[in-house]
Amino acid sequence: MTLLSPANRRLLSLRRHVSRTAGPLLALALLGAAVTAPTQAHADTTFSAKVDFGTATTTPVSGYALDYGQSYGARTGPNQGTGLTYGWIGLTGTAPLDLTGNGRDRGAAEPDRLLATFVHMQLPASSQGVKTPGRWEMAVPDGTYTVTVAVGDATSVDSAHAIQVENQNAVDGFVPTSTAKYRISTVHPTVSDGRLTVSPLGGTNTKIAYVTVAPLTDAATHPEVRTVTPANTATGAAPTGSVVADLRLIGSGVDTATLTPSTVTLTESATGAAVPARVLTSGGGDVINLSPTAGLKPNTRYRFAVTSGVRDLAGHTFTPWSSVFTTGAGSGGGTVAFDKVATAATGRSFASVVKGPDGKLYASTLDGYILRYAIAADGTLGAAETISTVRTDAAARGLPGAPDRTVIGMAFDPASTAANPILWITSNTMYAGGTPNEPDWSSSIARLTGPNLATYTEVVSHLPRSVKDHETNSLAFGPDGALYVTQGANNAMGAPDPTWGNRPEHLLNAAVLRLDPAKLPASGALDVRTESPGTYDPFAANAPLTLYATGIRNAYDLVWHTNGHLYTPTNGSAAGGNTPATPSPLPAACARRTDAGTAGAYTGPAVPAITSNPVAETDYVFDVKKNRYYGHPDPARCEWVLAGGNPTAGATPFEVTAYPVGTLPDRNLDAAGMYDAGLHASADGVVEYRGSAFGGALKGKLLVVRYSNGQDIEVFGVDAQGGLSAPTTGVTGFTGFQQPLDIAEDTSKGNLYVTEQGASRITLLRPR
Repeated sequence: MTLLSPANRRLLSLRRHVSRTAGPLLALALLGAAVTAPTQAHADTTFSAKVDFGTATTTPVSGYALDYGQSYGARTGPNQGTGLTYGWIGLTGTAPLDLTGNGRDRGAAEPDRLLATFVHMQLPASSQGVKTPGRWEMAVPDGTYTVTVAVGDATSVDSAHAIQVENQNAVDGFVPTSTAKYRISTVHPTVSDGRLTVSPLGGTNTKIAYVTVAPLTDAATHPEVRTVTPANTATGAAPTGSVVADLRLIGSGVDTATLTPSTVTLTESATGAAVPARVLTSGGGDVINLSPTAGLKPNTRYRFAVTSGVRDLAGHTFTPWSSVFTTGAGSGGGTVAFDKVATAATGRSFASVVKGPDGKLYASTLDGYILRYAIAADGTLGAAETISTVRTDAAARGLPGAPDRTVIGMAFDPASTAANPILWITSNTMYAGGTPNEPDWSSSIARLTGPNLATYTEVVSHLPRSVKDHETNSLAFGPDGALYVTQGANNAMGAPDPTWGNRPEHLLNAAVLRLDPAKLPASGALDVRTESPGTYDPFAANAPLTLYATGIRNAYDLVWHTNGHLYTPTNGSAAGGNTPATPSPLPAACARRTDAGTAGAYTGPAVPAITSNPVAETDYVFDVKKNRYYGHPDPARCEWVLAGGNPTAGATPFEVTAYPVGTLPDRNLDAAGMYDAGLHASADGVVEYRGSAFGGALKGKLLVVRYSNGQDIEVFGVDAQGGLSAPTTGVTGFTGFQQPLDIAEDTSKGNLYVTEQGASRITLLRPR
């Protein structure tokens, strides 16, 4: 991760996802006009081509057009095909490049004429011809293709061939021998800019013999990988990281049962040795995450592959994918280091952890149990005491999916004592995977009381619920005595989409909510359903549950820092989501929108809808401020702009390039409070480190758990004004987890406890 200077503490997401040939999107002609972002062209096409590479005097094999190194352009000469445009450009940029001196013909040394002729893509300096390496391109209709490419040489084995086709790897590090002189490979790239690109990046003296291009006519029936992190041919990848594939779905999410060591693989490129790993997806089923069970080797090249054995929940097979990347040297932990220690907390789907007023560690599970552990002097945990109160209540009331419930939020009331604990929790229907259809308005907040927390009292009912795992998440008591709650979104990017069951956002979705316990009814639960048959209004005078801050898509955890700031790591969306358009006229409800520092009703900006946004959001850490907006649209609140919009032709923080240039961010966006936690990080659990270990070097910093890409703990510095520095990673003891989800500190010793979903355990981290 690139670290910015202290003067630029906010991490600016300046990625420009712009195609090579596409011009700027047209400006809005009408208020609320929709923008369909560039995406896969599923329509069948009859376009196909075959190209034989050789010299200017080569007679191509029948049915093939000849390329002998001409610069990119329309081909009109003999043996050039009919109506084709192809040729060579530089290894970077799009300027045409003439490589006509790089063709070779080995004649009788190779009887197969398709393999006997080739063009040097990277000619060594000692050879005759044009030395400049180049890429080959062909103009094609946008869509998904089957591309077959051959490399090799009949008379020389002086190459390490590499071929990249679009953003996929076809050949990597193929070093021929006297008995294996050629490598032929087939990939299935998607073209979205009208030009199929074949590159030798990563190779040495790569020699291309032929290429065939044919449409994948049934592409519309296959989900596929859109992009990967690390990207194809990336260098310097963290040895402690994961590989995350961003998916282009055709409806339902990926079927976790098909994610196996044989369908999703990571191998050492040079040896083919398989890397032991776990493969999983997100709660939305919209990514594939391969996580090595041990760290990768430094300075080593790896090949990642997804086969057609992976399917979505509807049974559609994935289009195969492959890519390569090279790890860096890794980073040391400096003076801060922790030792991992196994504990007795194993065999459960642990969700959250918190230390209680009795000095014991409490852990919730995804199926509704709460486990209590005595903490020994060395930080290890004793035998579990199982508290089944939530499950017992669910069964008694016949709740959907009972007795299973997912408990994520746990916060002990400030009035709690060891003898009289009061534990506030969030309770949700449990999403166990498979076809997503969790009931809306089915989440709640409850209190558990009594010496063994055996008394269940529901205090807030009918909170929103997505069809999958966006739900009512964590709780934290603020310095004002109110309870703050992270409420997940119902969809990907603010408008209904099929991956998330076409469920719209409601008034309380995608927000940090504030609950004033003093205003709760004397008996019975507060019903906060905001739509018929519910009538709850969070804007009403003396409303117990209100909107504290909005646009917070799916914040798993939150923490009130000792500096008085509220921080919450938040999951951004995978690609493919839809955003809403500003309607005309504006709804009457816009008159009551509360904006910090802005008087009067909402009046703009006008923004178009985006259908299937091709760019994934990063994950965030927000410095949350009252009545501010953090980028996830919710039409029920008159919030339509995703992230930072696209205000200028230049790069701007957290921009959305699928919007037309000139699309302004929401006027209430708190850009200064938005920090980048990493693409596909799944930034979840968070604590402020309070311990004095390491001479206080870690004291006051934010520790953020990354469940997905990274599977580690990031460390954010906090300045005197509450601003966050760029995160650091690679701290000894903070890497190599198996899907870590939450974190808690025993402040008396500075020990940390991390829940690992992938290993069904809680791991102790002891400062050295």
